[in-house]
Amino acid sequence: MSNSTDTPTVAEFQGLYGPFHVSEILIQKIWSLGLFDTSRLVDHLGRRIEIESPGRWNRLDGPDFKDAVILFDGERVFGDVEIHFAVSDWEAHGHSENPAFDNVILHVVYHPLNDMTSQVMAGQANVIPCLSLMEYLWHDLEEYVSDDSILVSTGEKQEAGLDDLFDMQATDREQALLDFARERWKLKVHFSSLRIAKLGWTSACHHTGLEIMGFSQNRVPMLEVASRYSIEEFLDSDLEIEKLFSAAVGKWKTQGVRPANYPRLRLNQYANWVKSRPSWPDLILSAAFLLPEGSDCSLDTLGYRRQSNVNALRSEIAQKIVDDQVAGSKLDTLVCDGFLPLLAARLNRDYFSLWFHWFPGNAPESCVSILKRLQIIRPRVAPLSNGWIQGVIRSRRL
Repeated sequence: MSNSTDTPTVAEFQGLYGPFHVSEILIQKIWSLGLFDTSRLVDHLGRRIEIESPGRWNRLDGPDFKDAVILFDGERVFGDVEIHFAVSDWEAHGHSENPAFDNVILHVVYHPLNDMTSQVMAGQANVIPCLSLMEYLWHDLEEYVSDDSILVSTGEKQEAGLDDLFDMQATDREQALLDFARERWKLKVHFSSLRIAKLGWTSACHHTGLEIMGFSQNRVPMLEVASRYSIEEFLDSDLEIEKLFSAAVGKWKTQGVRPANYPRLRLNQYANWVKSRPSWPDLILSAAFLLPEGSDCSLDTLGYRRQSNVNALRSEIAQKIVDDQVAGSKLDTLVCDGFLPLLAARLNRDYFSLWFHWFPGNAPESCVSILKRLQIIRPRVAPLSNGWIQGVIRSRRL
């Protein structure tokens, strides 16, 4: 940004439900937290980039990040980093004439580097290396926008939409949350299709499985591990957990994490799962014929679970797909955030009803509290389900 009163740039993108808007602050947050594949970065000159420090986020005058440490082909360079949507924004924002930007060592942009004809300059002398994040992002940009933790960290308001729900009649409230949940389902299937298209079926499953094993604190380092070690490499008996852990050293979070979710334990759990069921991505494809399809939702969760034998399906998945290596709420999260959206994307089937009535997995306590206040869930009558949680999550973003 060029001065402290600048409004962050906002760009429009086309999403599943039409245009959506992204603030440059989101790109800054992605850079700050390293929410992308840092293992294979290359600048526009073809040099390997390693991020020793992304810099100190500067919300005042001058470059977006101060005092960064970047290695270019192993050579350590100290300086600042500027973030934009496109290379052309450098000139458009007047940075080439502003001495505050003379110490910029890397220009990070979202869009591909299609046009480098006007090199960005600092101090009238040095060509600034450029890095496009697009091809290194873990997800489509729309998914970053939909991510709860990203929204929280960028200061987006999440309570909008809840007041309207409390003002509704009970049946209207249920219908609204059902509609929100359906939107959430479509988004998850959409993002799964993008991941499959980018990585292929097996790798998409591998990335998704590890990412979910890292919920919620360690998704990013788990994706780092997935990008560096394929599912086939997990079968190597000489591959030690410490080596996997070191693939994302410095990014793991343990503060506030329950012992059962400690990174090494989760990595070991996934490694045991892969060794027991090395072809688990193909196994979930084979199991797809067991799953009831349908998009109509009666909201009678107890009735649906009895009619569709959801408890038996859950036991079947636990034993045949994950060899009982993953259980409880983590297994339910794998099914709801991983297996069902991936299968729907790959096979073009609609598992919305099953997804809605499935058990809630690692549900945020705040969402459970809201559902109780809304009188959506009631003991022994209307149990908590994944769909209600997803409906609340979606409503909090509107």
